[in-house]
Amino acid sequence: MRISSKTLLAVALTLASATASPATELSPASAQSVDLGAYRGSAYYTVEKGRYRVVATLASVNSGNDQPQVIRLVTTLNPEQTVHLSVPGTLGSDGRETTIAFSRSGDRVDVASADSTAY
Repeated sequence: MRISSKTLLAVALTLASATASPATELSPASAQSVDLGAYRGSAYYTVEKGRYRVVATLASVNSGNDQPQVIRLVTTLNPEQTVHLSVPGTLGSDGRETTIAFSRSGDRVDVASADSTAY
């Protein structure tokens, strides 16, 4: 697979921008920042043969390690399908603060916190 320099630039620029708010619509090949507390990164999707390929890459922040922990999700969403991405959180929590959902509805893909989706 080949990733264009435009896509890489979009991913790099969004790493420093605002976080995804509840139910933020993604645009094809345009990255959106994702902030799950100790993990931050970006997500985008591409349209390939009528299927929507979602890619999310997050890295741990302030991990105390020399190398950050990196998490990557690659999935294909069909119409009316949702996938959740969850990262390690606080012991005893229900996980909602560290979970986001990617949902496809028709030609639209949204990213939302778990608090704003059926979980």
